[in-house]
Amino acid sequence: RKKNCEACIQQVLRAVVGPGDLLSSDLRADFAAEAYAAWGECRGCIRAKLQGVPNGENFATYNQQEIEHDFVTTSPCHRDLAHAIVNRQQKLGETFFNTMVERLKEFHGNGSSGYSEDDFKAMAVELNLIAALCAGVRAFCAASNLEVPQLPAKPVPCAPAHFKSISEYSNGPLRTMKSVAWGPYLPMSQLREEVTNRFGIDRFLMSFAGDKPTGPTSKASAAPLTCWEFLKFMDVMYVPIVEAPRFLKVPGTDRTLNRGQLEIAAAEYTTGKSCNF
Repeated sequence: RKKNCEACIQQVLRAVVGPGDLLSSDLRADFAAEAYAAWGECRGCIRAKLQGVPNGENFATYNQQEIEHDFVTTSPCHRDLAHAIVNRQQKLGETFFNTMVERLKEFHGNGSSGYSEDDFKAMAVELNLIAALCAGVRAFCAASNLEVPQLPAKPVPCAPAHFKSISEYSNGPLRTMKSVAWGPYLPMSQLREEVTNRFGIDRFLMSFAGDKPTGPTSKASAAPLTCWEFLKFMDVMYVPIVEAPRFLKVPGTDRTLNRGQLEIAAAEYTTGKSCNF
């Protein structure tokens, strides 16, 4: 079990510093470095959490302008956002996401970049996923008393993104179901088959994200390559994806434990010396 987890962690760390959906390896690696180092460690985030944000303050603006973060890179792009995602999740929401989108527009020259609104939203999803994966690795290592592995070196020279726009991997626009959440998602039916073939993506497993807008992983689908890394990580570290629909039923028809009891049992089970994963 430990070997499986360590191999999975190395795979996901290589992925976050490499090229992604719409972001180059340099952008991803710098963002990952900040997220990975900041998790539970940034003294500025810790102080700000203790002090609280003034009433009426836009958290994204406050996080950028008022908090003295312990940055580990000199990248001018989105460092403070990485710190906020891994350390202040309870403060994140639609306003924060929209700020990310606007910051990405500014970084890419606004209207001169040729990117669409959906492209920028997908980039924001991609950054969030990178931070989430970094936080997941750090949290697992902390809970399991494992030494935190170093991030791999980023590719030299910089590797470009795999796609220039979402139109290269989707045959339609991103969807948003406001009655459920404000974030965009990509239905599996819109993900081009040549993309899943090229990158070895299992369409059935991928549908767990994109075809269930009420599910917890649906918003990851807007950046499918990074989402696929996330789903593979989940498959090893949490629960096999094919079992997830049954597992998420509260309670399941074939068991008497409620969700909270199941989480406790799963935590005990996965820290054992052996398991069936």
